[in-house]
Amino acid sequence: MSKYTTPLYKVYHWLASIPPKIHWSNKHKITDADKQHIAQVLASGYYIILTGHSSYLSSVMISFLSWVKTGKWSRYSHALMNCDNIENPDDRNKFKFVEATSIGVAYATFEQVFACDKVCLLTPFNISNSEWTTIIDKLLSQIGQPYDDLFDLSDSTRKSCVEVVLDALKESNYQSEFANLDKMIKKEGNLVPQMYRDCSDFYVAFEK
Repeated sequence: MSKYTTPLYKVYHWLASIPPKIHWSNKHKITDADKQHIAQVLASGYYIILTGHSSYLSSVMISFLSWVKTGKWSRYSHALMNCDNIENPDDRNKFKFVEATSIGVAYATFEQVFACDKVCLLTPFNISNSEWTTIIDKLLSQIGQPYDDLFDLSDSTRKSCVEVVLDALKESNYQSEFANLDKMIKKEGNLVPQMYRDCSDFYVAFEK
């Protein structure tokens, strides 16, 4: 029997579905000027995107669990990537993103992604164009996979948001390009969005 079909998992899955539905008013979302800047940065290449929602119970819980796991409060609760090149950053509707949410791995729009109050755009050092091609191909190949609400990195049949990004990056020369990230994952025994921000394998292209 799969762990995803046990009665215990079904209870856990039901409980896990409740926090994302609970949120409150937020007057501090990123501004339209911020979005314009983000669009200009995204038009220049591919990025690991981290977002956070101070007004969502699920984000607060992820931050708390990150603190329990790593000893550090997490600013970010979600990770994803953009997957196309846009010539005109003013046309935000043309941007495409791939993310894993409760509905599974799917495309997302610019406005869906950046309806948040915290955002960080990261890019790896020294990734070649050919490596980016294989990374994005792997990213796109994961569309349609179910969501992993157990956050089990060893299970390739389901994907959480951080797993979608990680599995795409593994299509590059992972052991050399992302050696520090790999060490962090082995040390903590798992991966949370904030760990991408704290990893020296990436530099920050934008943060708000």
